[in-house]
Amino acid sequence: MGKRSNGEGTIFKRKDGRWCGAYFDEQFSRHFVYGKTQSEVKRKLKEKQAGRTIKGKPYLFQEWILEFLQNYKKNELKVTTYNSYMLRYRKHILNTQLGMTKLENVKAANLQQYYNEKLKEGYSSKYVRSIEVIFNSALDRAFKLKMIPENPNIFTTLPPKERYEAKVLTREEVERIVVEAKGEELYPIVVTTVYTGMRKGEVMALKWENVDFNERKIYVKNSLCRVYDEQPGEDGRYRVSYKILEPKTKKSIRMIPMLDEVYTALVEQKKRQEILKASQGEQYLDQGLVFTDERGNYLYQREFMDKYHQFLQKYHITDVRFHDLRHTFATLLIESDVSMKLVQELLGHSTITTSMDIYTHVSDQMKEKALDQLKLGEHRK
Repeated sequence: MGKRSNGEGTIFKRKDGRWCGAYFDEQFSRHFVYGKTQSEVKRKLKEKQAGRTIKGKPYLFQEWILEFLQNYKKNELKVTTYNSYMLRYRKHILNTQLGMTKLENVKAANLQQYYNEKLKEGYSSKYVRSIEVIFNSALDRAFKLKMIPENPNIFTTLPPKERYEAKVLTREEVERIVVEAKGEELYPIVVTTVYTGMRKGEVMALKWENVDFNERKIYVKNSLCRVYDEQPGEDGRYRVSYKILEPKTKKSIRMIPMLDEVYTALVEQKKRQEILKASQGEQYLDQGLVFTDERGNYLYQREFMDKYHQFLQKYHITDVRFHDLRHTFATLLIESDVSMKLVQELLGHSTITTSMDIYTHVSDQMKEKALDQLKLGEHRK
C-alpha cells in the first residue's frame, strides 16, 4: 500500500499494476479512481474533492457542521453529548453570519472574531471552548476529505479555562442537617448525596436493586439524563424527556460504602415510599427508583431544585448548587486525609488528574495546615 498524506484516503497498487484511490461524493458514497502511477491517482483524487458541493451548491459552514454531527459524530458520542452539540449548533451556529458563510471562505479571522464576540457576550471560556471543539473537529474532517486546503481553526486562540472553585458546606453545616432535618422530605436524598458524592443524575437514577442494605453498599450503575428530540414539534420547539442511561464514564460505574447516616436515611426513605405506594394504589408507577415524586415518576427538576434551596434556607445552610454536595463529600474526604486515589475512585473520575485539578485548592489548604502544625511543634521544643 502506498504512503499517503494526512486525509488523503487509501491509495494502493492493484495486482494488475494500476494504482487505485478512494473518495466520497456529496452523499458520502464511496467511489474509486484509477491511474498508471500513484501521482496520477493523487491528482485525480484532488480534482474530485476540489469544490465539493451539496445540492448543487457550495457547502455553507452551518450545512457542513450539521452533516458532520449527524453523519460522523452521532454514532460515536453518548446521547447526552450529542444532544449538547446539537443544542449549541441550533443556538450558536444556525442562521448566524458565520454559519451562513461558505465553508471554503471560513478563515481564522472569522473564527477568532466569533470567539471574541461570544466572550464579550458573557459566555465563559469553558462554554466557548465547547463550541470551538465542534468547529475544530468539523473543519479537521473537512480538511481530511480535501474539502478545504487547511483547518483554519488551528490558527485561533482562546483564553484558558477558568477553574471553578466550588462552594461547599462546612462540616458543621453537614452535622446540622443530620441532627435537625431528619423529618424533612428531602433529608434522605440530601444526606445520601453529601455522604456518597454521587452526581445529581446518578442519585436520581438510583434503584433499590443497587442498594445492598446487608453489606451496606451502594452500586452506581445509571444516570438520569435530559434528552432532546432530534426534530422540533409543530410549534418549532424541541421537546425534552428524561431517560436512564449509562453513567458519564466507565469509571463512573462504582461501589460506594454506605455510612451509618446514609443507611438510616435510606431505610427511612424505603418506609416512606411503601406508605406512598399504599396510598396511591394503582396510580403509583413503581420503577424501582429510590427517589421519585408522589406517583413514582422521576423527580421533576425545577420543582425539586426549588424545594432543595428552600430546604437549605430553612436550616440556615449555605445556599450551594446541588452538585456542590458532591464537592462537599470530596472536601470532607480530603480533610480526613483520604488519599487522592481513593477520592478519585469514590467520585468516579476517569483519572486521578481530574480529581487533582478540581480539588487542588483543598489539598493546598491541607498542606498549609500541616506545615502550620509543624511550626507549632517546633515552638514547643
